Amino acid sequence: MAQAGGRLWFQLYMWPDREMSRQLVQRARLVGFEALIVTVDTATGPNREYNRRNVFDLATHPGWLLRVMGRYLLNSGMPTLENLPDALRQSLTASVKTRRSLPLADSLTWDDLRELRRMWDGPLMVKGILDADDARLAVDCGADGLIVSNHGGRNLDSTIAPIDALPEVADAVGHRAHVFMDSGVRRGSDIAKALALGARAVFAGRAPLWGVAVAGEQGAARAISILRDELDRVMAYLGCPTPGARSSSLIRSDRHFFTPPSRPLHS
Repeated sequence: MAQAGGRLWFQLYMWPDREMSRQLVQRARLVGFEALIVTVDTATGPNREYNRRNVFDLATHPGWLLRVMGRYLLNSGMPTLENLPDALRQSLTASVKTRRSLPLADSLTWDDLRELRRMWDGPLMVKGILDADDARLAVDCGADGLIVSNHGGRNLDSTIAPIDALPEVADAVGHRAHVFMDSGVRRGSDIAKALALGARAVFAGRAPLWGVAVAGEQGAARAISILRDELDRVMAYLGCPTPGARSSSLIRSDRHFFTPPSRPLHS
């Protein structure tokens, strides 16, 4: 789930049992989500070694255990994986022996995207696009937007960086669909580069999560504020009064360095 531009966006992974996916889409519509994001590039489970290394043991975090888990236990009981289909939803305390492993979405086809287009009457976006041909196909299947993403390198760590794939994808679809980008966004200058290379907007997940870890909702808001201030400063240096004034001519494409104008653009 995400919120952007005042809209609530729901991110969907397709399940091998397509009825599960249809149930989630219906739930998303009933609770008020306005846009649907379909992830298309996770055909197998990623080998996230750091997740196994950084095991989150509740016993070593008593403060968090009391504040968060205690609130759940008092109000609604032990949390479950609410964002999964009904058949896969289970308590977080389920034992390893009884816990069902999640099925892999390794059979996704372009026909599935066409079916989702028929089911969903709001904005439909496809996440995980890094290739111009795939971008064209996604738009042909009815996608309103594309998210150029490699999941921060957490799936296939040797894949192309989205900032490198972005210009080709943006050129391939032109004005037929909105193009967005995520992954690797750490500073306002990263946002400025993506806008200059064809992105309509940029998703930043890591920085707000760091803010949440430090100070909850206020921490996330502060992280976003820092990114916005940095973006404003970079745009001023580049002579861009608005994000719409960005241009690929500002970027040295070989190394993604900015080339500021020798004098203010408005003079």
